[in-house]
Amino acid sequence: MVVALTDLEPTRARTGLASALTLAGMCLLVWGVTEEAQVGLLGRHLTTLVSLAVASAAWVAWEVSRHFRPPAATTAVELVAIGIAGGTLASLAPLGLVYVGVAALAATLTWRLSVAMWVAVLSLAALGLALELAGKDLTLLGSGVAAVVAGLAIGTSRIESARALDRAARVRVAEAEAEAERARAELLAGRNHMARELHDVLAHTLSALSLRLEALDTVMSASGSSAELREQLAVTKQLVHAGLQDARGAVHALREDVPPLDRQLEKLATESGATLRVAGLPRQLGPDISLALHRAAQEGLTNVVKHAPGASTLIELDFNDRTVALSVTNGPPTGPPSPISGTGGGYGLQGIKERLLLVGGRAEAGPIGDGWRLVAEAPA
Repeated sequence: MVVALTDLEPTRARTGLASALTLAGMCLLVWGVTEEAQVGLLGRHLTTLVSLAVASAAWVAWEVSRHFRPPAATTAVELVAIGIAGGTLASLAPLGLVYVGVAALAATLTWRLSVAMWVAVLSLAALGLALELAGKDLTLLGSGVAAVVAGLAIGTSRIESARALDRAARVRVAEAEAEAERARAELLAGRNHMARELHDVLAHTLSALSLRLEALDTVMSASGSSAELREQLAVTKQLVHAGLQDARGAVHALREDVPPLDRQLEKLATESGATLRVAGLPRQLGPDISLALHRAAQEGLTNVVKHAPGASTLIELDFNDRTVALSVTNGPPTGPPSPISGTGGGYGLQGIKERLLLVGGRAEAGPIGDGWRLVAEAPA
């Protein structure tokens, strides 16, 4: 609001100054005409007086009314009056040609050029007729044409300048809107990225950690064996350590310092008891692609822990000429239902799809036989 008010005040000041200058110029013009051709109540002096009064009054009326969007007919009467009265006045006082030029200028600012030409033609016709009736040389008509052309040219130039300013303002508004949209998109992308990272880094490790804590609770309640207790605690510490490693891996990914994907998956398969098969010639992938596929593998293994405990799991990594494909396939569950099977909001797979889409890949998941398969593919 402060900016709008700040921009508005100079505009009002310029409008007031322009009106004051116009009025001052008109007063000088009236004084010059009266000095050039005497006014009076008889003969051509009366004609001069009437023409000057009509042209000046019509000019003032147009200056005032154009700020209030008057009817088109009112504007037409005002401008035609300025032109005809100015043309008549010019036959008696050449300074009257200024009114002819003003009529052409005002018509150009009001209508398109083809319509404004009619006002110019009427003004010149009035000048020519007045010269003919006064028995004067028509050479002044050439000066009238020059005044009309000048008025049309100035009016056209002002219109083009206004259009250029309008286009520039529209461009600035469009750029501001685009910048705001980019900032909004970056904000949303950042929020989605953080949401995916929180889910991918924590869900995999904490799901397994929850299972181990459940087992620890069972051991403590049932057997009370200190050896088994230490074993469960050792496994739990390993899982916590793995979670910390995952967090460090996310940082390395941001720094483009990630190990080869096949080595990452080998470690992941060892920790989860899955089988890894690699086809094609392994090669270093971009950090975003490597991280996206690693997170897809983690999501697949997390879902096995949740929904198919004890199931055999196969991780396949296939390096093709232009793409790299990853799949996590599990068989039917062989163990008791997992206590965390009902946890999560179902955002894991959606996050994986979004992540792969950002790097130009795709991901999908669905049943296969008695088990389930998650497939992810990305350019490489």
